[in-house]
This record gives sequence, structure tokens and C-alpha cells, in this order.
Amino acid sequence: MAGLRIFVSSTCFDMGAHRGQIRTMLERMGYEPVMSDYSDILYDPRGHTHANCVKDVPSADIMIVLIGSRYGGTAVPDALPLVDLKRVFEQSNSDPKALKEKLSITQLEVMKAIESKIPVFAFVDSRVYADHNIYQTNKSKPFVSEIEYPSISKQETARYIFEFITFLTHRVTNNGLISFSDFSDIESHLLRQWSMLFQTLLNEQREKQLDERRTAVVIEQIQDLKAVMLQSISGANARDVARGVIKYRRMLDLLRGMRAVPSAPDPTTFEGTLQQFLDETGVVDITSSDRSGIFSSLLILKDGTFFAARLPFRYERLAEDWETWKQLSGESKREILAAVSEAEPTMPIIRYRNEDINTYLEKMSERQAGSRMLWSFDSEPEGRPAKEAAQPETPSDGPTRKRTISKPKRKPE
Repeated sequence: MAGLRIFVSSTCFDMGAHRGQIRTMLERMGYEPVMSDYSDILYDPRGHTHANCVKDVPSADIMIVLIGSRYGGTAVPDALPLVDLKRVFEQSNSDPKALKEKLSITQLEVMKAIESKIPVFAFVDSRVYADHNIYQTNKSKPFVSEIEYPSISKQETARYIFEFITFLTHRVTNNGLISFSDFSDIESHLLRQWSMLFQTLLNEQREKQLDERRTAVVIEQIQDLKAVMLQSISGANARDVARGVIKYRRMLDLLRGMRAVPSAPDPTTFEGTLQQFLDETGVVDITSSDRSGIFSSLLILKDGTFFAARLPFRYERLAEDWETWKQLSGESKREILAAVSEAEPTMPIIRYRNEDINTYLEKMSERQAGSRMLWSFDSEPEGRPAKEAAQPETPSDGPTRKRTISKPKRKPE
């Protein structure tokens, strides 16, 4: 297996020595550095070098960015549409006004890493960081444009460098920024952070294995209880009903919950496919979202209202159960459904929400933004409060046809 690919992003003229030292460190550790000045990136002659650099970012596992005295080259227009900048800007609590005016190629590479959910380890020259603090203190004052910043090579670029620093430190996740005086500061921080991250991953793996063993024991106990229950039931038909309750309970709980919509068919008489059942109910799309609160799956209806399910809507498995369900006699179906209805769960598996799906998701996003405890890859600079970290996205487990609930894509400039 290949080693970690680590993309090193920075201006080359002022950071050349540090880039060389970082490369030596990464190679010594068995990692693969990706650096434009060492021909690690394919410069496809059919495109601009800026576009080539941005396209190569998603192939990396980690990004290291160094911020120094120089702004670097402004990203060419052809490279800008390669990043959904509107979406990336929404992941920071800073005002992106200056960054919307123009971005350097280094900054655009970082934006692409953020969009691709690649961990970013950011470092800033300590002199630049000190001047950034002066800028932050005075940027709302009328004389801010007259301030000379000794650490910045070209004064007209100071605002764009400082606003980029502000953007990074105000991200809702992975917002650590470390100031450095020499390479040893960079090396020390990366070694400590990667060591702790590796330790965290090992602990998570051990916990996962323990959870899997506990789950296996519980499943085995459930199987034993099912066997004892079936043996205690007299009569072949009663045992068939008991088996049906065990096999179809989850499916029937979901379908029964859909009766809140008048168009939902009767599961004991409907002879079509599961997809046709959903179509007649009015379900147009099924999605999973990390913004949906306690619900795992959302079934969106034609009118924009929706069903919210507490458990993942595993379409393929439910479709298989539905096909075997259809083969039962009408009497068996009614008896099984009656038995399932008598054992009504305390918390329904699925609920109808008579509100617009997008309004609901926006409300949940606002609620989570104010209360969620977040995790950051990097330690915080001294005196800076820790930011909160977003939860990983929940993968969808629905049918092939899914609705993406998002804002319109950014048009190419």
C-alpha cells in the first residue's frame, strides 16, 4: 500500500527553504510529498498550471499550507470553477468579502482541500501573524489602509493575506493555525499532532471491535429467545404468524406509518412492487442527512412535506421482504399485521411531518450549529478558543434514486 500523499501548498519564492525541509522530513517518514516545484504534479499542456494544481489536490490525504510574506500569483479564471467557493465560504464564520474579490493559487488549493474534506495543517510566519493581529484590531478604522506591515512583501496584498488567515481560524472545523519562527516549530507540531491522531484512530478501532463483539452477543441472545418463543407456540398457523411478525415487523411498522397520507395503499391487498407502493403514497425521493437531527432517513413527498424515519431506510432489503410478503395469503397478511399493530412501539419508527423539508433542514442546521461539540485536527493557538467540529456525513442507504437537498451550484465565473 502506498504511503500517505501529503500536498504542500505555499508560495515558493519565500518558502523554498522550508518546503525543502518539509519534503526531507516527509520522505524520511515514508510519506509521499506532493509539491509543484518538484514536478510531483502533472502539468497537462491542455490546461493552465493553476488548474492542474487544483485538480491534483483531491488525490492527497493531508494538506500542509505555509503562509508567509508573499501573496503569490492570483488564480486564473479557468481554475476558479474547479472549487465550489460558495459552499466552502459557508464553512467559516468570517466575512469572505476580500476572498471573493480574488484568490491566490495557494489559497485556491486550500479551498479545494476543504471542499474535498482533506485535513489541513496550517502554519503562518510568526511575523505575519503578529501583523495580522494589528490588522484585525484596526481593520474597521478609516486609517487601516495607511498602515505599513513590515512582514508583508507587497503592501497592496496585505489585506488578502490577513483575510485568508481570518478565514482559516474562523472555520467551524479544522481551524487550527500555528505560528512558526523556523522549521523546527513546523516539524515539532506535525510530529506531535500525527502521533496523537494515530493514537486516536487506534483507540477508535479498539472500541469498534468491542462494539462488534457486544452486538454479536446480543444477536445470539435474540436468536435464542426467538427459538424459545416459537417452540412455546402451539399450532402450525400460530407459529407461521409468529415467524411473520419477526420477519416483517420493521417493514410493516414503516408502511403502517405511511397511512398518515390518505393515498398510501393497504399493505395487505397491494400487489405492486415496493417502488410502486412508494409512488402511490407520493414519495418522490429518499435521502439521509447529517442535518436531520434524530432521524436517519427522510422520505420526501410530492408536496414538499416528508416522513422522518428513526432508522435507515434500507431499500434493497425492504424490497426483498416485500416480494416474499406478497406471496403470503391475504388471511396470513392480516393476522401478521394485526399482531404487529398490537405491539405498537413506544416511539414510532416513522412519522409524518406536515412541514416543508427545506425549512425543516435549515432549522435543524441552525440548532446543531449552536449546540454541537466539535472536533479539530489541530491544537489551537494560545489565547484562541477552540472551535466546534462538524459530524461526518451519514452515507445514504436508500434506493438508487435520491434527492440532493442543497443550494444551487455556483456558476462559473
